[in-house]
Amino acid sequence: MPRSDRRAGRRSELLAAALNVIRRDGASVSMEAMAAEAGITKPILYRHFGDRDGLLGAVADRFAHELVGRLSQELALPGPPRERIAAAVRCYVEFIEDDPALYGFLTQWAPLSSTAVAGVVDSVAAVLTATIAERLAEAGLDARPAETWAYGVVGMVHLAGSRAVSLTEQSRDVVVADLIDLVADGVLGSAVAAGVPDAAGR
Repeated sequence: MPRSDRRAGRRSELLAAALNVIRRDGASVSMEAMAAEAGITKPILYRHFGDRDGLLGAVADRFAHELVGRLSQELALPGPPRERIAAAVRCYVEFIEDDPALYGFLTQWAPLSSTAVAGVVDSVAAVLTATIAERLAEAGLDARPAETWAYGVVGMVHLAGSRAVSLTEQSRDVVVADLIDLVADGVLGSAVAAGVPDAAGR
């Protein structure tokens, strides 16, 4: 096996060990604990990822890949645009709820301005941009705002969604419903104002 393949395989094993300890011990887990989980020292862990930011980037890439996969499935389902957007918002919040330690780790160790978080935002926004642009085009409107709106949606869901998962189930459902109203009506509002209601009659 080529050396590059062995190194990539070892890197994957170390990332899996880091994810395991994050999910087991919580968002505040130390880099030392991640290294211990893999049976190595922290300097060796960093050697495979460059530095702490490199490890954060690898964790963020894994998070983004899984989230984008689930969002893409939801947005690809047939149905009125509002229902598809609502499903995507629920999917995002449920994803945070399903993996709170990993999400908490990213938000605790990586600021919003970091490369790691920016990569997650860019990946999710790209998926939403395509859906928003499609809806605007269907309504005969300029699709230029699609990317800006997509980033705005990610920001809203990121903050409101992370708050929602800390609430009771009933309160969380209310927050998610409110968020869906804000996101879906905001995205589709231009089409409605132009007299082109979506398939749900809104």
